Amino acid sequence: MSQVLVWRAEEKHVFTRQMGRSFKERELILERDYRKIADEALMNNTKIRRLVIREPLREVGMRSFYHCSALRSLSLGGIQSIRKEAFSGCVRLKEAVLPGELSYLGRGAFSGCRRMESIQSAPDMHCPAILEESFLECRNLQTCRLPDSVQVISARAFYKCVSLNALKLPRRIRVIGREAFYQTGMNELELPKGLEVIEDSAFLKCSQLTYVRLPKSVKRIEKWAFHGCNRLKTLEIAHDPEFIGEWIINRSAAIRCVRGGKVDRYCQNAGFTTEYI
Repeated sequence: MSQVLVWRAEEKHVFTRQMGRSFKERELILERDYRKIADEALMNNTKIRRLVIREPLREVGMRSFYHCSALRSLSLGGIQSIRKEAFSGCVRLKEAVLPGELSYLGRGAFSGCRRMESIQSAPDMHCPAILEESFLECRNLQTCRLPDSVQVISARAFYKCVSLNALKLPRRIRVIGREAFYQTGMNELELPKGLEVIEDSAFLKCSQLTYVRLPKSVKRIEKWAFHGCNRLKTLEIAHDPEFIGEWIINRSAAIRCVRGGKVDRYCQNAGFTTEYI
């Protein structure tokens, strides 16, 4: 069995790039004296298989575990901040459990983790946004639980997560960004009350969806929002949003709406089939 190497702080409570370059073990335990893992500290390390972070370490730096292709296990302790692309390209990582203390998840934090199957977050996690490309092309992702503190799911956050067939969206969500769920495997979608904006191509090519109902809080539906969802039969819009973009569905689908309203006129002008509430 490989030796477990326990690191202790040397300078400014930071696990540095120099320390990372000299690290050759399979397991890294960061002990109580550390506060931060430096940017690119273990980037491209092919040895490390397990990471254990213990309090009071609070920050994982930018690209600190980028393309650590052997990393299989994470224990994130009380981490508050995971910076840009921190675990991007960790192709053997199967699960991420995000702690309640986490308030910042950087762009592309877990992008390209192709074998990632599950993302869980503590119910009390206070993270207001899932930033761009956070879980981009996590192709085996099947289970994702996000906390209700999330108000924005940014552009391409779950882009091409083709195995993600169900996701309960946070009840405080306000904005779903451009291509956020492009080509995901969702077969059902419940959009919570309070959602205001569905951006350009947000659910483009979600080919398993058959029915979607928009809450009356939605103010903007941007172009191609549900376009390319080839099995979609009905998009229900029971109110008049402030803005509706072009080609929000395929012509093979129908929009269920109020007769004579703004959505009805949109359908007539665009040539979409209508069903009336």
